[in-house]
Amino acid sequence: MRSILCALALLCLTTFRVQAQDDRLTTLMNEREQLVLEYQFYNQQNSSFWGKKSKKDLINILETLKKIINKDSELIGAIKVASIKKIAESTVENQREGKITVEDQRIVNARIADLQSQIKVLQVNVKKRERTIHELQEQLKSKDDLRYGKDRVIAILAGAAVLFLLYAVFLQVRLNKVHAKGKKKKVVK
Repeated sequence: MRSILCALALLCLTTFRVQAQDDRLTTLMNEREQLVLEYQFYNQQNSSFWGKKSKKDLINILETLKKIINKDSELIGAIKVASIKKIAESTVENQREGKITVEDQRIVNARIADLQSQIKVLQVNVKKRERTIHELQEQLKSKDDLRYGKDRVIAILAGAAVLFLLYAVFLQVRLNKVHAKGKKKKVVK
C-alpha cells in the first residue's frame, strides 16, 4: 500500500514539475515572440531625414537582437534542464524497475525453491507410504497364505470327519441289518 502511495505521490510531483517546465518554456517562447515582433517593428522604421534607418533605430534593432539572443540562450538552457531532468527521471525509473524486477525475481526464485523442497518432501512421503503399503500387502498375503493353509487343513479334516460319519452310519446300518437278521433267525427258530 505504501509503495502505491509513494508511486502516486512521485507521479503527481513529476507531473507538476513537467507542467512547471512546460509553463517556463511557454513563457520564454512568448517573450521571444514579443522580441521578434519588436525587432520587426524597429527594422521597418525609417525615421531619418533621408528615409533610412536612423542611428537610434539601428541601436534599438541591435538591442532587440541582443535580447533575442539572450532569450534564445535562456530557452536552450531551459530545454537542457528539462531534458536532463527527463533523462534523470527515466534513469531513476529504469533503476527502480530494475530493482523491482530483481526483487521480483528473487521472490519468485525463493518461492520456486520452497515449492521444490516441498515437492521433495512430498515425494519422500509418497515413497514411505508406498513402502508401507507394499509391506502391508506382503503381510496380508502371508496372512492369507497362512489362513488358506489353515482353511485347507480344516477342510480336509471336515471332509475326513464327514467320511468317518458316513462310515459310522454305514457300519451302524450294517450292524442293524446283522441284528435284524439275528432276531429273525431267533424268531424263526
